[in-house]
Amino acid sequence: MRIFDRLLRPFLILVVLLIFLEVVLEVASRFIFHNPLPWGAEASQTLLVWMTFVGAAAAFLRGEHIGIEMLVERLPRTARKVLIRLNVLIILAFLGYGIRSGCRVVARVWDDVTASLQISAGILYLALPVGFGLMALFGLWMLITGREGLETERHPS
Repeated sequence: MRIFDRLLRPFLILVVLLIFLEVVLEVASRFIFHNPLPWGAEASQTLLVWMTFVGAAAAFLRGEHIGIEMLVERLPRTARKVLIRLNVLIILAFLGYGIRSGCRVVARVWDDVTASLQISAGILYLALPVGFGLMALFGLWMLITGREGLETERHPS
């Protein structure tokens, strides 16, 4: 799983850098050259969507997703492990539904072209099944290994 962490981090850094560069270009073109980029908002929206879903997968892999640990930490070790696995199973069910729905949307809009970038609209929507698919893979890994994430051994067995 560390290979995914090594791949996701540079990808997310690149996306943040591209968003930053696009915003700088947009501001310069709008306020300095008085000629806004026609594709600027669409590009930053697409990058932001990808950053959100892939970033959520990276956080899930590292066990950094939002949770209320106060209750879990007070449970006995066995109950804690059962609750954590139940939580992952519920998350996997939600992710499965999201992947299925996301793939349907991607298939429906794949032939549509975006207004400014002139790329497939499916590329924007593909972020959801990709991000959820990665999270599902990481969730299965957590169920099989009993771990809560890559670098979080908060509750050692």
